[in-house]
Amino acid sequence: MFDKAYVTKDVEQIGLDDRNFPDIIDLGFKSHGSDLCGVMLTPQGEGPHPTAILLHGFPGYDDPIDLAHALRRCGMNVLKFHYRGSWGVKGTFSFANCIEDVKCAIDFLVDEKTVKEFDIDTNNLFLVGHSMGGFLTLNHACDKRIKSSVAISPYDFGLIGKIGHYNQKEKDEAFDMYKTALVPLNNTSAEKLMQECLDNGHKWNLPDQAESLANEKILITVANGDVISKKYLHHDILAKEIKKYNKGNLTEKFIDADHCYSNKRIWLAQTIAEFLEKQIYIRK
Repeated sequence: MFDKAYVTKDVEQIGLDDRNFPDIIDLGFKSHGSDLCGVMLTPQGEGPHPTAILLHGFPGYDDPIDLAHALRRCGMNVLKFHYRGSWGVKGTFSFANCIEDVKCAIDFLVDEKTVKEFDIDTNNLFLVGHSMGGFLTLNHACDKRIKSSVAISPYDFGLIGKIGHYNQKEKDEAFDMYKTALVPLNNTSAEKLMQECLDNGHKWNLPDQAESLANEKILITVANGDVISKKYLHHDILAKEIKKYNKGNLTEKFIDADHCYSNKRIWLAQTIAEFLEKQIYIRK
C-alpha cells in the first residue's frame, strides 16, 4: 500500500497484537569497519513495502523525523541513520565517508536477510535527503538499485570546493558554517572539512554529473528564503545543466520557506509523497 492521503492523518488501527502493526525498530549495519546506528520505521499492513532511505543534513541538528513518520503512514519502510563520526557513531566524520555510508545503506537494504526481515520491495527503493543529505542523494541517484530520488534543498559541497579556489566570499561563508557544526562530529575540524571540499570539488561537483542525473527521475525542492542552500548557487546551476540533456525527468518545486522548511513541513511531506506515489512500480 502507498497512499499519500495518510500524510496528514493517522491510519486506522488494525489491532495492537497484529503482526502488521507499524513499528520503529533500532538496527545497525557496517560501513567500512564502523557500526552505523539507525532505525527502520515500518508501516501498517502487509508487504512487500516500498522503502526509502532518509538522509539528514550537516551535521544533523534538524532531524527530519516528521518526514519519516509521514512516509511510513503512506505505506513505506523508512531507514534513518547517522553517518560515521556523527552523533556518537564511532569513526571519523568526513564528506567522503558520508558518501560511502549511503552506498552501504543501500547495500544493507538489498541484503537478503534485510529484505526478508522488513518485507522490502526491492523494485521500489528511494533516496530522500535534506541539504547535505540532498547532496548525498544526488551522488547516488544513478545507482541502478534506486528507483527515484528526492533532494530537499541540496547543498553541493563539490560546487563549494570547485569555486572555493577563486570565490573567497562563498568559501568564507561555507567555512563559517562548518565551524558551527563541529560539536556532534568526531575527528574533524572546519579546516579539514574545507580542505576536503577543495580537494574533491572537481569530482563531487553536481553540475558536472548532470548528463547522468538527467536520466533519473528526481524531485528537487527549493526554499526561496534559504540562505544556506542558496537558490542561485545550489539549484539554478544544476537544474540548468540537467535540462540541457533531458527536460522531462527533473521535477522542481519552489516554496517560500527557510532552509529547514520551518513553516512548510506539511507541504514538504505532501510534495514528497505525491512525487513518490507516481514513481511506485506495482508488480502485476
